[in-house]
Amino acid sequence: MIPLGMRVKVNLYFPFRRELPPGDIVLELPEGANAGDAVAALVDRFPLLRDKLYDSRGSLKRLVSALVNGTSVQFLQGFSTPLSDGDELTLLPPVGGG
Repeated sequence: MIPLGMRVKVNLYFPFRRELPPGDIVLELPEGANAGDAVAALVDRFPLLRDKLYDSRGSLKRLVSALVNGTSVQFLQGFSTPLSDGDELTLLPPVGGG
């Protein structure tokens, strides 16, 4: 039996968003996908995000933050946090300050 897909809305903010077309970004993902899978699918769809989200070794940059349905993945299972149909993934750029 082929697993049914799910739809996940992705919210991106400056500087991630400025080069992308306007409007909602909705990813079709396989059942069982997690936040990291969604980021990979996002980069497959919008390759210009690769350098903003991944380091030269192909790992997610340490300072990229993500929320699943408003909760930081830091308090869940990191980028291994499972996603469900209708979830929202928000990617936030590194925040600096002092």
